[in-house]
Amino acid sequence: MSVTGVGKSTFINQLKPGSAVVGHTMESTTQTPQAVKIVLDEAKTESVTVVDTPGFDDTWRSDEKVLEEIAEYMATQYVLGVPLKGIIYMHSITEVKMKGSSRKFLEMFQSLCGDAAMKKIALVTTHWDSIKPEDEGDARRREQELIDKWWAPMLDHGSWTTQYNGTRESAGAILVDVAESEGAIVLDVQRELVDDNKKLGDTMAGLPFKKKLDKDIANNMARNQEDENIESMALEDELEQRQQRLKANIGERIKMRIARIREELKNNPNIASGVRIFTKVLSLALTIASLATL
Repeated sequence: MSVTGVGKSTFINQLKPGSAVVGHTMESTTQTPQAVKIVLDEAKTESVTVVDTPGFDDTWRSDEKVLEEIAEYMATQYVLGVPLKGIIYMHSITEVKMKGSSRKFLEMFQSLCGDAAMKKIALVTTHWDSIKPEDEGDARRREQELIDKWWAPMLDHGSWTTQYNGTRESAGAILVDVAESEGAIVLDVQRELVDDNKKLGDTMAGLPFKKKLDKDIANNMARNQEDENIESMALEDELEQRQQRLKANIGERIKMRIARIREELKNNPNIASGVRIFTKVLSLALTIASLATL
């Protein structure tokens, strides 16, 4: 998870080449979550699935839309009882200062997870392979600032930091650290959406978006009273769409979707596994790789 352009798709392609679309322009490319199942042992009895989620600060979509998609993934996982081994949180070491979008995402991420889940979070700095030798000192100072200032609350609750240098070996090592850490976690947003039946905008992760959106709607209404035009009407439609996403009852939506798919697959027990239902609910294209190839 991260803002867009940090290197999530590049990371997942090191685990399984060609499994994710990598952008080389100013526009975002990951439109829906993509997944790679990594087999961890020779007997093929243990595996972990890595999901490349859409990034915040997306070129074409609102943050409410991206939050909705990530929440649907989390809710689906929780309803199906698929253990969450951990989260790889990524931040580009080439970012000279903490951008507003990065700070907003970091705050949302912490609310999404909750303090109890922080013990299973790997805080990963990326793009070290693009740092020139003469700039390495500045990069390490930025890394220390992340540790001392921005990531300190998560580190205090058990998160750990590591560097991703762009290689397959580096990606595999980070994956193993997360996959082989003891136990699993449940995120605060999963309990809120599924157990408490909250709407997305009423979760701790969604509340800041709801407050900001309410303010934007009020400001637009005030402008419309003075001078209503085509541009303001288009903005009103956009704000309405964003508001509807935050009003979504994602927990109930996912439960109904899972029930429908289970009904469709009841006569096909060989393909009605939890993983198959999981990927079908989220429209994921699942690829498979072996740890031995990393």
